[in-house]
Amino acid sequence: MKTLLLLLGIAMSVSLSAQVSDNPATAASVKLGLSYVHDFPGVNGMGMQGDYDFPLANRLQGEVGLKHIQAGGYPRTATVNEYTKSTTVDFNLLFVPYSDANNVFRIGGGYSFVFYNLRRSYPVYTTEAGTTKEPVWQLQDSRGMTHGCSFIGEYEYVFSERVSAGARVSLAKAYSGHVWMGGPYVAIKL
Repeated sequence: MKTLLLLLGIAMSVSLSAQVSDNPATAASVKLGLSYVHDFPGVNGMGMQGDYDFPLANRLQGEVGLKHIQAGGYPRTATVNEYTKSTTVDFNLLFVPYSDANNVFRIGGGYSFVFYNLRRSYPVYTTEAGTTKEPVWQLQDSRGMTHGCSFIGEYEYVFSERVSAGARVSLAKAYSGHVWMGGPYVAIKL
């Protein structure tokens, strides 16, 4: 079923791209950006992302992206440095509700494949004859691959036919909860 949907999406993008106007605001582009990352259970850090977006129809764009996230912190205890390190491959579909010669707004969503390396700490409580001891924080390291949905909001300002800049906010369901990302990017129009 997944293979059929992938082939259908490719066929649809090839057939619809012939009907797209030459509006420089929604032309194909390569985007590079940095983002602030907030990951469950409260680790914060930075993310780098690169995206290639391309027109599918008059108000519809496809996007393929790659991002790397590195976040860390002490959200639950002062003794355990929890962290998130992940690389994500994104496939997004973006609706363009408004665009003019200089401004473009996009909203949409997609599906992400995440390769992660996590460290989390969890409290373990032990009791002895009715008394409760302080929790012992146990480490749990995990690595693997998962997938999930993401939602995106984006604003882009077009400086010229070749260069634009913007800001993007995204929410993704991933390995251990929700990951928020937000930050600026620069786009080169192709």
